[in-house]
Amino acid sequence: MKSLVLLTFIFILTSSPVSHATEAIYEQHIAKGIASLESNNYRDAIEEFRAAINEKPDDAAAALYLGIALSRSGDKEAETALKKALSINPQEARTNLELGIYYFNRAVYDEATDYFENTIRLAPNTEFSASAEEYLRVIKKAEVIKRWALNISVGSQYDSNVVLNPTDSPLPEGISGKSDWRAVLYLKGRYSIITGEKVEGFVSYSAYQSLHMELSDFNITQHLLELKAIYGISSLLNLSGTYSFEYIYVGGDKYDYAHSLSPSLIISEGGGLSTIVEYRYRNSHFIDSDLFVSNSDRTGSNNLIGITQDIPVHPSILAKFGYSHDEDSTRKDYWDYSGDKGFIGVKFNMPYRIFLDLYGEYYRKGYDGINPLSDSNRKDKTHTYSVSATKALTDRYSITIGQLYTRNESNITAYDYKRAITSIFLNARF
Repeated sequence: MKSLVLLTFIFILTSSPVSHATEAIYEQHIAKGIASLESNNYRDAIEEFRAAINEKPDDAAAALYLGIALSRSGDKEAETALKKALSINPQEARTNLELGIYYFNRAVYDEATDYFENTIRLAPNTEFSASAEEYLRVIKKAEVIKRWALNISVGSQYDSNVVLNPTDSPLPEGISGKSDWRAVLYLKGRYSIITGEKVEGFVSYSAYQSLHMELSDFNITQHLLELKAIYGISSLLNLSGTYSFEYIYVGGDKYDYAHSLSPSLIISEGGGLSTIVEYRYRNSHFIDSDLFVSNSDRTGSNNLIGITQDIPVHPSILAKFGYSHDEDSTRKDYWDYSGDKGFIGVKFNMPYRIFLDLYGEYYRKGYDGINPLSDSNRKDKTHTYSVSATKALTDRYSITIGQLYTRNESNITAYDYKRAITSIFLNARF
């Protein structure tokens, strides 16, 4: 607790000038709050720190102490108070440490790890960094004990132009032009098979199922098996590799299966900045059906190379942008294409455990051969925009609402379309 007293004087000395009376009242509340905190009287400590904030609403020290008291008492509002303190002074090591402890106590280890690593970076060779390092060692042991993870999402979507593809799978060509409601179930399980100092390995299985109210011919079933390994070359450089096998049914009929291999290089520049350079090879086998009579013409391979940059704009704002180029080679030259995609996304960590995601991308494709539906080569320009908000109900359960809009501009009428998708999902993680 010596650090609490020391931190008090630092913040008081560096705070902006206020009237002597207000300053005196503020200091009294802080002193009483610290005394209550040291005696584990969290209720009184919370009252005193709230009173201090009333005197100085934008004071980082009062927000930090309030967050500590709330966290020690098990109150979930601690997250809001601590993140307010962090927004006022992002470089304060103690605030990062306390946020790490908050997430650690709720077994949200990914979030906790980020804040503990920030603490070590901001205050190396201090009691704060020593404490963060100890928590990281415990997290490592906890992750070894709990090798598995499970995520489940169930919900409903309204699609103005069915068909919808799961994840990044190839979209069935030919748009229905019909709208419909559907129920969606998505689950993903992961198991750690290797947990070493420099090497980690995972196996995961995902299942996706959509059930339309009327357009049952467009129900989609997807099975996806993935093997992933990460090797730490250094503290700033990691090599990752993923193999996946995917099988998709549309309307109960076999639609396609594919093998993919994707090595990537993850570069950490420090300060939360990171760059991912990725290559992906995908070999797809499309299967003819009554609904897609010439589907097998699309069988072939795809090569993609891309780069993604993550930028922490603010402690509660993470931005990413990137570019990728891919080329598709198929049985028919009019399905062969080369594509260029640019995208940008921003994530906001908001008060009351609300998380907002904004995303936009532009994807241009130029096809090689003369399309049978036209006397020219097909050219597509696809604009996609999405927004979603997730509210954490508990540490395990959350609810997500979202809106997605796609506009595909094509020189061939059959492939020119608009689509809007409204979603609501209940999520659980174990």
